Amino acid sequence: MARFLRAGVRPFLHRWDTSGAQKAQPPAVYVVHHRNMSGPVHTLALLPDEPRPWVLHVFLDRHECFAQYYGYTFRKRFGWPAPAAWAAAGVLSLAVPAVVRSFGAIPVYRSLKETRDMMEQSAQALLHGESIMLCPDVAYDSAAPATGEIYKGFLQLEKLYHAGTGAHLRFVPVYCGKTKRIVTGKPVCFSDGAPFRTQREEVAGRIVDGLNALAAACGELEREAAEKS
Repeated sequence: MARFLRAGVRPFLHRWDTSGAQKAQPPAVYVVHHRNMSGPVHTLALLPDEPRPWVLHVFLDRHECFAQYYGYTFRKRFGWPAPAAWAAAGVLSLAVPAVVRSFGAIPVYRSLKETRDMMEQSAQALLHGESIMLCPDVAYDSAAPATGEIYKGFLQLEKLYHAGTGAHLRFVPVYCGKTKRIVTGKPVCFSDGAPFRTQREEVAGRIVDGLNALAAACGELEREAAEKS
């Protein structure tokens, strides 16, 4: 289904410039600026690769998906009336779980035990040569072009991958701009000779800097500054 969906969606996105989006040598972890769903949606549709996305677990189960859309997204966040929220949540909860499962989605949980299982599943995918896509933004619902604070737990994948292969994992920044461009940046990697814990913050900072450099290259930061002036 995933390949069919990509093929069906891409003609509607023909105005997007994909020349700056490169497929990384697998396995890789594509780190995407969420930007209120714009990032992951366009990355899955346009990236010249087929990474397995990290997706909040509620979107893989019909009943939990309905509760998320009805109780939070439409009622609390958008302030929709109950009948409209119920109808929209019903339709989406039928379609979304099937779609995200077709992309090989890895469910993201918040409990410690389930998070360990998620990390192990992700590590096994990487060890088998599959790539992963994730969005670590803390303010995931922000439409701002710049990437701010990110969660850093995903960097644990480096420890698991390095333990299994002796090699370092490639973290590839991906940016989808309002200028209808999708671009990938230079891979960010840990290095030999220093413990993981001493490199963690530095690597996270390099990933954020990479994403913001892509935003600047797309003219997004200059455009935002001009709109505010």
